[in-house]
Amino acid sequence: MFATSCTKDEKIAVLADHQIANRRLYREHIWKPARAMHEEVGSYAAWRRVLVEIEDYDGRLYFPNQRPFRHNEIYEMFSDVSNRWMGLFLETAPCGTLPKRYASPLTYDRVRVIELYCRIYGANDGIAA
Repeated sequence: MFATSCTKDEKIAVLADHQIANRRLYREHIWKPARAMHEEVGSYAAWRRVLVEIEDYDGRLYFPNQRPFRHNEIYEMFSDVSNRWMGLFLETAPCGTLPKRYASPLTYDRVRVIELYCRIYGANDGIAA
C-alpha cells in the first residue's frame, strides 16, 4: 500500500477512489485494521476524538496523482456524537470474517481518514507506518 512518513514536511498519500472500491483492498487494508484498532480506541464515540488527529496532517495529504486531499473537519464528517456510523462500518457479515457492507462514494472520505489513522498509528499489519 503506502508508506506513511511522519516527518514534518513530507507528503502522505491517501487512497484513491478505485482503491477504496476494490473489495479485497477494502477488506484487508481498511476494514480489518480498523476492527483491530477498535479495541484500542474503545468505542464508536472515541473514534471521533482520535480521528481528529488526522487534521494535524492537513496540507500534507495527497492522492496518488499528487492532487491535494482536502476534507471537511472530522467533527463535520462524523457529526453524530455517538458515531453510530462507525458501528455500521465495523459490522461483520454473518460469516464473521467479511464486512457486512462496503463503502459507497458518499463515504469514501470517511474511509480515507479511517485508513490513514490506522496506517499512521500502527494497525495495518505488514504496511509500513
